[in-house]
Amino acid sequence: MTASRIYRFKVYDKNNKMIQSTFSHFIRRISNRIRLLNWQNRISRVYLKVDYGYGFHNDGDYENQKDLLRALTAFHEEEV
Repeated sequence: MTASRIYRFKVYDKNNKMIQSTFSHFIRRISNRIRLLNWQNRISRVYLKVDYGYGFHNDGDYENQKDLLRALTAFHEEEV
């Protein structure tokens, strides 16, 4: 049995308060929601975690969309 990946991200505002939390098994859903974030308005950072199952995961905090999408691509191990 293979474990499926779970993609999670949490969006924090300038006061370090979580304003959005999303998770999905589908990379396209997560990447589209990341592209829709309004970084100019009130977002200070986004926490991204990809859980591979069996206790393995990658995670990190990102302060801009470019770095976040690069990390998502690296964590997914395929082009997004």
